[in-house]
Amino acid sequence: MKQRMVRLLLLSLVFVLPLTISARQDRDNQNTDHHNGDQQGEHHEHNLKTPVGLIGVIPVPGNPITSADISWVDPGTERYYFADRSNFGVDIIDAENDVFVGRVTGMAGPLPSGGGTSTTNGPGPNGVLVTPNRKLWAGDGNSTVQVADVDPNSAKYLQIIQSISTAMPACDDGGAHYCGRADELGYDPKHHIILVANNAPLSIAAGHAPTDPYATFISAIAPYTVLGHISFPGAGGLEQPLWDPEIHRFFLTVPGKLGAGGAVLTPVSVAVINPSTMLVEKTYAFNCQSLTGTTSVSTAGIALGAFQHLLVFACGKPIILNALTGHIINVITQVGGGDEVWYNSGDGRFYVTGANTSTPPVQSLGVIDAETSTWLQNVPDVRGKNPAAFAETNHIFTIVQINAAIVAMPATDDSTCSKFGFKGMGCIAVFTHPDEDGH
Repeated sequence: MKQRMVRLLLLSLVFVLPLTISARQDRDNQNTDHHNGDQQGEHHEHNLKTPVGLIGVIPVPGNPITSADISWVDPGTERYYFADRSNFGVDIIDAENDVFVGRVTGMAGPLPSGGGTSTTNGPGPNGVLVTPNRKLWAGDGNSTVQVADVDPNSAKYLQIIQSISTAMPACDDGGAHYCGRADELGYDPKHHIILVANNAPLSIAAGHAPTDPYATFISAIAPYTVLGHISFPGAGGLEQPLWDPEIHRFFLTVPGKLGAGGAVLTPVSVAVINPSTMLVEKTYAFNCQSLTGTTSVSTAGIALGAFQHLLVFACGKPIILNALTGHIINVITQVGGGDEVWYNSGDGRFYVTGANTSTPPVQSLGVIDAETSTWLQNVPDVRGKNPAAFAETNHIFTIVQINAAIVAMPATDDSTCSKFGFKGMGCIAVFTHPDEDGH
């Protein structure tokens, strides 16, 4: 295993070197342009007009990436973080130089759910984010939120400094644990509150039948006190919390529920939550039949762009609405939306991953103009998912997750990683706007 890890790290350094040089050249150009307004404007305009392309991949040491979840780019630490359940932690990549730099370990990994014990109460890590004080927050298995130090200058760098339970009595009596995983998170910097979703708890009193999904409010200031919970009766789960700094509210995507014969019992929706009162103030409901011609009640990622344009993956498609009113602006039909979606302020684009509309469909990175709410392009990204972008360089990262069959037979690897010779491993794919020289 040690020899394999060394080999992977050497391969990473060899491959990433051109990306490193390119990124540094870009920064040098940007630093020069800072003193020349015309050149800076031309550089920005070039990014807006130039299509996005794949420029390389980043291998990750350890076990092959067969189970991963949400990712996050933090401008403060200039790092890209992603939930790597296959390696029981959160992986960290230098977002400027595109190279693996570390891992926060000690998390649940790909554990099962519904078993009633601490090791059968959900996988993790799941959702991840980093607060401005360089603390990593990760939803983990067994209804636990992990807080880790990711300040490279700290003596506790890469260590978990606190574990916080989000369990409630309805699904956890202290001996039996059925509240499931702590899933995705959002951060309110005004009130210093983390909102985390428990998407699939089971009820102890009802013989482990499903109970209402719920979210937990946690103070982001040590000692990280649990402030309260909010339940969602009739919901089919909970997905992504997102903070809107203009209206000082959380958005939370809420899957609906189908009944007998496919009848919609609860529509998919976005809840608007007041963090001070811990109450839902209003709900934006989606009629999937009229929007996409389906009876889907699914939803997942959510991202806030310029002009309060809100992209939500719902009803099987990326849907853009007005965050203030809930008015639907556009339904993107050229690509699916996947689990996580992202807004990159560096180029004014929404990014999604999903199958495109070609025949046969190909898993792709979808690029959407956030200002005009229109689709721009799809870039093939076989087995890629959950994009996140670093605005300073306009590098877009996706997790390329493979399966056990590919690990067993690397020659069958059809993923984006295999294009660069990395088979049976999984990787992180890197996309950007090519520069004027085509690089």
